[in-house]
Amino acid sequence: MNDSAEKSNKICGRMCIEITGCLGSPLSVGSGEQGETDADVILSAWGAPFIPGSAIAGSLRAYSKKLGLGRESDQLFGAPDDVDPGSESDRQSRIFCYDTFLEKVKMSIRDGVKLEEKKTPRHKSKYEMQIIERGAKFRMRLEIIERKACMAENKDIQKVWNTEQTWIRRWAQGFAAGELRIGAKSNRGFGKLEIEEVRVKKFNMEVKDEYLAWLDWHWDHEHAFEQAEFIDFKMNEEETKNFRAEHVLEVPLRIPNTLLVRTYSETFGKAEDVPDYGQLTVSGKGEQAVIPGSSFAGAFRSHIAKIVNGIAHLHSWEEAQKRLEPFFGTWTEEKKRVEKLVSSRVIFEEVLVNGGHSLPITRNSIDRFTGGTIKGALFEEVPWAGGTALLRIRWKKDKDKESNIYGNISDPSSKVICGMLLWSIKDLQAGILSIGGETAVGRGIFCRPDEKDSDILLDGNALDEKTTQEYMQMAASWCKGGEYAAGE
Repeated sequence: MNDSAEKSNKICGRMCIEITGCLGSPLSVGSGEQGETDADVILSAWGAPFIPGSAIAGSLRAYSKKLGLGRESDQLFGAPDDVDPGSESDRQSRIFCYDTFLEKVKMSIRDGVKLEEKKTPRHKSKYEMQIIERGAKFRMRLEIIERKACMAENKDIQKVWNTEQTWIRRWAQGFAAGELRIGAKSNRGFGKLEIEEVRVKKFNMEVKDEYLAWLDWHWDHEHAFEQAEFIDFKMNEEETKNFRAEHVLEVPLRIPNTLLVRTYSETFGKAEDVPDYGQLTVSGKGEQAVIPGSSFAGAFRSHIAKIVNGIAHLHSWEEAQKRLEPFFGTWTEEKKRVEKLVSSRVIFEEVLVNGGHSLPITRNSIDRFTGGTIKGALFEEVPWAGGTALLRIRWKKDKDKESNIYGNISDPSSKVICGMLLWSIKDLQAGILSIGGETAVGRGIFCRPDEKDSDILLDGNALDEKTTQEYMQMAASWCKGGEYAAGE
């Protein structure tokens, strides 16, 4: 080997990772086009939806930083954002994230609208977005390159691989736990992946003729992953304590009457056998009702704003919305632009309704003066009757303030968030806070299930009444003073 080759940062090994599974919730990876909706899904040249490698790389890097692996992830993903291009600290990423194509894809359209304080729609706030429905199969491919510089401290490549397999395992755990999400609307339940299997194929370029084996190898070969290592991504108790990047509230609910989160027939093209509107269901098949995370997010934030407004004696509901921005993200008024946007720390997962059934109803508008029907005012709607659901609400931990106490919270801001969420949860289970449309006629009311397993869970543990009261009182103290309670 000549001197120039010896001095170069040569490749010492390659690790090829394959992660298989399916979409656990709808996915929206936008193309920037508005041909079909306001936000179309990105498609390949032959019309197949896929997840760009850049979206995967960005999500993996952001999640690694949430886990407190900032410097370690920079060593893998390349230089941090604050490094000047071309400087000594600048370096290329060692991980390649390939585009991930999907199989068994079902495309559909979701619509939404921003509501004001009294649940009236904001002017020109209606939108439609194209999504890939849950259940689509995927095969994600990653490749990590080991170079000579990476082995400066550990000359044994196996030690380097062991470190990087720890990262891969944490990513898989993040996907499986629902903390690592991809694409748009990830704070409202989109982009969740269900992992089935993680396989790793290694090539040690220090071994004679191993580079020839890599040249002959291909992802799609029938025996490509023979003698590959399988990564067990199930978390034990210790890992659950230390590596979770989010707190999770699990709230059991029951629908005693009917629910109507509307989807309109006009969105998909009107047909004679299609009702004018009905409850949103999985893939639009009418077999299982679904409640978008955005429906819960909007209802919770509006309800909490009213409570904050009352406790803090603010001038308006809009002012209360501004106070909630550190927790729930930037709230903007119409025609006003905000230079710096704040992302919500709170994530509402999409909720599937178990049981229940659709309930077609034909209605007509009545003339208040004559008591007769109004011509052309006949319409059909299909609400959902009955069923149970499990609402999951997450919020991001502040790693600098959180201690690893499983089932408990040490960060004061997290306690305030939990307390405010519990205000709404209590009112939701009491039937005071309703979700969806036609709430004025009794739809969208929830209650607590009758079963024994109906406790609210915080990070997997039942939330007792003493802790519940502590967090709600701390939230009230924050509302009054804008600061956290003394001694916390």
